[in-house]
Amino acid sequence: MNKRPFLIDCDTGTDDAIALMAAVHCPLVDIKAITSVNGNVAEVYTSRNNLDLMDYLDQDIPVSRGAVRPLMGGALDTEGAPDTHGKTGLGGIKLPTSQRAFDPRVADQVIYETAVACKGELELLVIGPMTNVAIALCNHLDLAPLIKHIWFMGGAYQGGNVLPTAEFNIWADALAGHIVTQSGIPMTMVGLDVTLKAVMTEEDIADLRKAGTKAANLTADLLDFMVARRDRGGEDLVMHDALAFAAAVYPECLSCKDCYIDVECAGEYTLGHTFADVRGRTGKKPNASVALDIDVPKFRRWLVETISAGKTEK
Repeated sequence: MNKRPFLIDCDTGTDDAIALMAAVHCPLVDIKAITSVNGNVAEVYTSRNNLDLMDYLDQDIPVSRGAVRPLMGGALDTEGAPDTHGKTGLGGIKLPTSQRAFDPRVADQVIYETAVACKGELELLVIGPMTNVAIALCNHLDLAPLIKHIWFMGGAYQGGNVLPTAEFNIWADALAGHIVTQSGIPMTMVGLDVTLKAVMTEEDIADLRKAGTKAANLTADLLDFMVARRDRGGEDLVMHDALAFAAAVYPECLSCKDCYIDVECAGEYTLGHTFADVRGRTGKKPNASVALDIDVPKFRRWLVETISAGKTEK
C-alpha cells in the first residue's frame, strides 16, 4: 500500500502533540516534514517541541522553524493563557532535548520543495495559524496546483473562542487564513464548533496506559494535564487538532458539507471570522468541505487505537 505524503504545519501545544503522535503512528500516511509556527505558544517553543517529540518517538522527520508573527503585523500574545498549554506548550512535561539540528530551510521553503518532490500528491495538515502556508503561496506562485488537499483545524461555521465570531487559529492571522482559503487548493475545514465535541475521557487515559508504548504513555500524561486543567475550570480534554487529522484518514467519524468559505480580515467584531455559506445563499461555488458534526465514540476509539498501535516501546 502506498502511503499518502503529508506535511504537518503546527503550533505544538498539548493537543497538537497528540495529533502528531496519531499521525506518526497512522499506517496510511508518510510524514515528510513538520513546520513550526507561532500560535499556542511562541515559535521558539513550538519548534523545540516538534524536534524533541520526533526524537522521543525515534522519528527521523525533518523539523523546520517558521513564522514568529502574523502577516498583518504586530506580535501575537502567546503568554496570555499559560494554563491552556503550559508555558512551553506541553503542559509542564519536559521531553529530553534533541541533539539533532533543525532543517536549515525556513518553513515556506520546506513546504514548497516538499510539494515539488511529491509531484502534486502532497497533503497538508494545518493545525495552527496559517502564516507559513500563506507565505509559501505568496513566495511560490506555482505552489497551489502542487498541493493535493489541505486539512485544517480552524474557524467555525458558527461561533468562536477569541471573539464571538472568531476561532483562535484563524483570528491569529486572518490575512493568512484569507489567502489560504482563496488559493483554490481543495480543503477541508474542521472548525471549533465541531472540535469542541471531541472530548476524551478518563477511560481513554486508562486504555492508553495499558498500551504502554512511548506515544500512548505521553498522550496519557498530556490528557492528565488536561484533566487538571478542566478541574480548575479550564478547557476539557478536547482534541481539536487530532480531529482535523481524523478528517483526512478516518472520515467515517465526521459529517461534512461542501460550501464556500472565506475569512474576514477587518472589523471590531468580525476580524478572523470564518464565513461558511452552509446554506448556499451567496451563490458562490464551494471551495471547501466543512465539518458539521462528529461521531464522538468512533473518534475516541480511533484515536486511542491509532496511538496505541505504535511500535515504540515503553
